[in-house]
Formats: sequence, C-alpha cells, structure tokens
Amino acid sequence: MTTPPNAPGPGTRLLAEQLGLGEPLTALAVRHPPGDRLHRLARALCQTATELDTGYWRAQQVGRQLRALRGRLASGPDGTDALKEEISSAAEELELMLERCEVLDTALIRLLGIYQDIVPAPRVNP
Repeated sequence: MTTPPNAPGPGTRLLAEQLGLGEPLTALAVRHPPGDRLHRLARALCQTATELDTGYWRAQQVGRQLRALRGRLASGPDGTDALKEEISSAAEELELMLERCEVLDTALIRLLGIYQDIVPAPRVNP
C-alpha cells in the first residue's frame, strides 16, 4: 500500500491524531514560536515527524524498486547476476530505512508523551 500523493506521512498523522490538530506542523510552529518555553520541544516534534514521513516515503520507493527488479528477474536470464546484486542492495537499503523509521517512531512517541505531560489538552465544550 502506498501513501497517496500529498497525504501526510505516519509521523504527521500521529501528531494530528494525538494532538487533535488538522495541520500539526504548522499549528505547533504557531503555538510555540521562537522564545516560547516549549519552542525547542515543538520543533523537535515537527522535525522528528518530518524525518519519519521522509523515511517512510523512501522505504515505499525502495519497495517499488524491488518489485520492478523482481519483475525484470522473472522475465529472463539476461543479466541475472547484476539484477541479483541490485536486489540485494535495494533490500539492504530497505532494511536500513525500516530500522531508521522504527527509531524515529519511538523517538516521536517519547517526545509526544513529554509534550502531552507538559501541555494540557484543549478543553472541549459539551
């Protein structure tokens, strides 16, 4: 499954869902401008979410590349060794991207927890 064009990635979606914000990156920047006591934390949240989004997008790209290489491999024996090397290289890259996404996801969840402990949730009028 691929993310539709211009759709927010998993980091941005997590912030949106947990903070109840439609555009969390913009909202956090506006809510906590430079000089605000939570500016650095808000900036770290935004940067980590953006890095997770980018890593996820890159992992999807490598997955599509692997699919295309598999199709080329299945179509005939020409250049099989070179294709196997390309597949191996892409698979290693995918593994690294997924490991990075896991680290970023964990960091984002921890930062989000800290932010939610410090900043009270907005009150909802019944």
